[in-house]
Amino acid sequence: MRHEKVIRHMISGAAPAVLAGWFAITVLSQHPDRGYDRLRNLDRTGTGILIPNWRFFAPDPAVEDQHFLYRLASEDRRRHTEWRAVNKIAHRRAAHAFWFPGRRIEKAIFDVAATLLSNPGAKDPAVLQARNSAHTLVSRFVQTRIRAEAEYPLFQVMLVRYAGYDHSEEPKYDMVFDYERMDSV
Repeated sequence: MRHEKVIRHMISGAAPAVLAGWFAITVLSQHPDRGYDRLRNLDRTGTGILIPNWRFFAPDPAVEDQHFLYRLASEDRRRHTEWRAVNKIAHRRAAHAFWFPGRRIEKAIFDVAATLLSNPGAKDPAVLQARNSAHTLVSRFVQTRIRAEAEYPLFQVMLVRYAGYDHSEEPKYDMVFDYERMDSV
């Protein structure tokens, strides 16, 4: 009877230490530095059940916002409006941690920009098709958001990256689309 008490006492004391160790190993194995991946070798099942592979940290976190700007142009392309933002990045509020459907547009812009900028010299038909589809998507998105002005039948789109609230960073002008007619998309 006495031995059972001792064993129960040892188990009850060891359980929190084992769980704390498991938690620490799981968290460390999520680190972007792949050197920590060797901790996953402690999982002898080889399935990742005991030490899962979740990445809490993005390998290359986004540090810049993507923006599409547009300007309108006259038929002869000699007169232009100033560049204007198609979509504004919303200021974050505490409630956005729980509900922020407007973030979907920002994420879509980020994904489309990544498609447009990926593999610039690629000749692969699938890559070219994806880029053409992304270009068409952006053109239609911009045209639905802008208001046509009678004297400006053309519009042009520019993709810009900048650090958002960090105004010490200069914007990066990644891509300028050709002129398109307002009614062409």
